[in-house]
Amino acid sequence: MGSRVKAGSFTCLMAALLTTSATAHEMFLKAPKYFVTANSDQVVRLINGTFDKSENSISRDRMADVSIAADGRITHPTDDNWYDDENSSYLKYRAGDPGTYVIGVSTRASIITMTPEDFVKYLEHEGILDTLRVFEKENTLTEVRERYSKHVRTIVQVGGKRSDDYSKLLGYPVEIILDQNPYDLKFGSELSFRVLYEGKPIANQIVRASYEGFHGHDDAGNHMNSYNLRTDNDGRARFLLSNKAVWYIALVHMQKVDDPDADYVSNWATVTFEVK
Repeated sequence: MGSRVKAGSFTCLMAALLTTSATAHEMFLKAPKYFVTANSDQVVRLINGTFDKSENSISRDRMADVSIAADGRITHPTDDNWYDDENSSYLKYRAGDPGTYVIGVSTRASIITMTPEDFVKYLEHEGILDTLRVFEKENTLTEVRERYSKHVRTIVQVGGKRSDDYSKLLGYPVEIILDQNPYDLKFGSELSFRVLYEGKPIANQIVRASYEGFHGHDDAGNHMNSYNLRTDNDGRARFLLSNKAVWYIALVHMQKVDDPDADYVSNWATVTFEVK
């Protein structure tokens, strides 16, 4: 198992939230049902906030890519398959032939600016500990510009037939790829996964894994999760599926950059699936 670490929108509103509370919105794709019948109309929900609560919907121009991997190929739903309510976006899709489907969304990059003090609070809250340690030692910036984008996927089982589409690469900057089909696993099994940046393994990446109903915050406002992991030299980590629930794996990959428009670049990634 990967080593443990201490637990810790995309609009002007997002910048204001970061400046005032040093918190950031995570993004998840969640399905109302992860086991669905073949040849049926289904929907998934795009959540921007926390795993349990969405703060706002995502406009179509923020979406760089929307993909569905099924039956050995990737298709791209059009904008008219989306609709919104007051705080979430929803993608309608057709569950066709049986198989294990992957649905993914990747956002375009945006830039936010904050004070060094708020950047430190933000890094603490999100558990981006390696960047935090270096920043506290070496920072000379009077303001911090971060270019961020988010890349999320969910895995849905259609009918009884399993397929390898669950591990399909969608071409996103950062991707979390499961090593096993989660619908071949049960409560009490061990799941391993890889983290890739531009298609290559990321070593020593902090990753969080937890399940619906468990996630919370400690007295300092930092994330509390079932598992806090680091990837090995091959970009892999593993954990025990210790509850029957909807699970997520999440990370923030952040790098300091030499760029005229940004000081840091972050890529956020999540994947969701159900364990029975």
